[in-house]
Amino acid sequence: MMDRGEMERPWTPISVREVVDRFRRVDVDWWIAGGIAIDHFLGWETRTHEDIDVEMFRDDRETLFTVFAGWDLHVVSEGSLLPWRQGEALPESVFGVWGRPSAGSPWAVEVMLANGDSDTWSFRRDPSISLPLDSVVRRTPSGVPYCTPEVQLLYKAKRARPKDDVDLARCLHRLTVAQKRWLGDALTRDTGPTGRDHPWVAVLASSTRVDVEPH
Repeated sequence: MMDRGEMERPWTPISVREVVDRFRRVDVDWWIAGGIAIDHFLGWETRTHEDIDVEMFRDDRETLFTVFAGWDLHVVSEGSLLPWRQGEALPESVFGVWGRPSAGSPWAVEVMLANGDSDTWSFRRDPSISLPLDSVVRRTPSGVPYCTPEVQLLYKAKRARPKDDVDLARCLHRLTVAQKRWLGDALTRDTGPTGRDHPWVAVLASSTRVDVEPH
């Protein structure tokens, strides 16, 4: 187990281009997540990102030892980082993998392990919240796969920070009525610390009314 200092070590994230190049080594579904996914949706870099997040399906996790061959990989478990080596099982409670080129290097990438398969994505806190994979993964004009904003915002809602509130505000005018309704419904059904009292529910409902009511 690593001490807290290792978790707080500054990041030197790899680029999206390097992520793309590395995942060419394997034939699995993957996509850019986090704040960079929001940027891809909006079409511009909204802020400097301190890290880079990638998402893939849990069943494909062993391919990370090919994608990041020779790297130092750790899993996030109960607020701590634990070394992860090829062939070691991961409990269902583990859904984050941190990677860096070598021990002692800055952290360079985080990979989130999603539930689902090549056809369907499901939300880890409530499997009844799901979408077809082709609705979850969008692509930039150059072909980079990234997480659709309504799903990314659902992830962000659990511990929404001021920058996450800004991400929602920036996306509102671009989200369709269907996307807003899906996110609002998912937030009210989420068994985590969101639910009907989450402030985003009212924001989404108000924005949806503006979109559908005649002017």
